[in-house]
Amino acid sequence: MAHESFTSDPKVPHLGTYLRVLPVSVERLYENAIDWEHLPYVHRGSFARVECIEAGDWGFRARVWSQPDDERRMFIIQLKLDRACRRWITSTLEGPGRGSEVWTHAFPMGDRETHIVVDYFVPGLSPERAPERLAAYRNLYTRLYDEDVEMMTTRQAQLDAIKDGAPAHPPSLRVLGPLEQVRTRLPMTIEERGRRFRIVEVGGKLIAHATACPHTLGPLGAATVTEGIIECPWHGYRFDLATGKCVSGHTCNLAPAPQIVVDARNSVSIKWGSETS
Repeated sequence: MAHESFTSDPKVPHLGTYLRVLPVSVERLYENAIDWEHLPYVHRGSFARVECIEAGDWGFRARVWSQPDDERRMFIIQLKLDRACRRWITSTLEGPGRGSEVWTHAFPMGDRETHIVVDYFVPGLSPERAPERLAAYRNLYTRLYDEDVEMMTTRQAQLDAIKDGAPAHPPSLRVLGPLEQVRTRLPMTIEERGRRFRIVEVGGKLIAHATACPHTLGPLGAATVTEGIIECPWHGYRFDLATGKCVSGHTCNLAPAPQIVVDARNSVSIKWGSETS
């Protein structure tokens, strides 16, 4: 689909501006801007649901329900990313706030520092209501960016770890200790071969799983396990820990994890490769 150039109705008044310095690269900001899936997960206090109408590298158009979940609170937004101008424009096409636009310009100041300038354009607003609406916009964007920064910095750390790589290892067997002692420490996180894994107990069996979601490296290290299924807090992707397979209809699986072995003496070990207990 061809998308028209960026335009803004000159009749829509400028409400105000929000400024912030973010400890992330502009590339992470671009990813975050067009990532419609994370809205009801990372920002669950603000958004109840989202349904994508259309999406691509250009941005997205989606139906969004704000909290509390109510059909009357549904609105349609469109976000269009212009990398050449380092900006994205979020327009409310239908529903509450129809006709409003939020223009975000990003100014990279270093590899891990970006200054953003966010301008709010709101139609039909009386001068008396303008200060209250501007304060509401600024409070909302402060909260949203607080939540997004944690997501973006975590993803950057995961990407850095992948870039650094991990040395090759021969098959190995690492003893964790007696079963009863290990159980008192569950869930427990371990580091093996330059990567982090969490050990949990599912149906009486100890299982190790990767602590990074294969989708966008979301954090699984503290995610709740329900009947052997873990859900990523960023986008809601769900995985069966026994198989590592995605069970929410997406084409990705958890990274391979070491096997947890309990021998005849009830000693727990982590096994990689072809060793036997």
